[in-house]
Amino acid sequence: MSVGEADLGAEQEVDLRRYWRAIVVRWWLPLVGLLAGALIGYLISLGGGQVWKASANLYLGVSYSTAGGVILQGPQANPATVGTIVRSEPAIEQAAAKAGMRASDLRGKVSTQTVSTGAGATAARTTGNPLIRITAQAPTRRKAQIAANTLAGIVVDRLAPYADNKITNFKRRIDFDQKQIDELQRGLRAADPVTRALLAVQLGQALSDQNSSRQLLIQAQQIERPQILTRALAVKATARSKRNSVLVGAFIGLLIGLAAALVWERTAATRTA
Repeated sequence: MSVGEADLGAEQEVDLRRYWRAIVVRWWLPLVGLLAGALIGYLISLGGGQVWKASANLYLGVSYSTAGGVILQGPQANPATVGTIVRSEPAIEQAAAKAGMRASDLRGKVSTQTVSTGAGATAARTTGNPLIRITAQAPTRRKAQIAANTLAGIVVDRLAPYADNKITNFKRRIDFDQKQIDELQRGLRAADPVTRALLAVQLGQALSDQNSSRQLLIQAQQIERPQILTRALAVKATARSKRNSVLVGAFIGLLIGLAAALVWERTAATRTA
């Protein structure tokens, strides 16, 4: 080590000792800064006011192919679809208008979350259709609930057409089969034995087809179609976290107190010189 480096190291050590001595001698300055900062942070958190949050839970449903019952990888299979829909400008404007809010008051106050824990999380990854929670934040209980429920309804309306079309088709098939069944039953009463045997076979096929259509209709209505599982009910929430506000205020106050102690030391040293 050269003589210059040794002198520089000794000078830095002297400076650190002087700074530490300044802080120890005027220890009350950092303490006062910490306490004052914590108090100010707490007061700021109280002034943040209360807001209301409301959450609606959605089941996205599963899309099956008409033949073979294969799961289709459509929008319902992607949880990100919900976030894309509810954060879109048309959805925000529609929900805000229904809740009696400006779109700017709701924009940025909507969040989505996948609801899946434990064994449910594994099932969600396998089927690709977890439960999704939509949360809206608003200044009043009523506005938060209406906004969240409206957004949930928008998601269902956007994702339901495929299942709705299947439901309509199955209902038509059931009605058509019923007409055939009624005609075949009327024919059985007046037919001869040979014709009656043929009509009985056709009647069995119509009944089987109708029963299958009814089962598929139930599947489309209860499994494939997205639905709102629980409607939103608002709860109070603080706009600012008291704990975080106090911690941040205390830290800033401590830094200011340390800086004040060092400045005091430098000012005193200058006057002495």
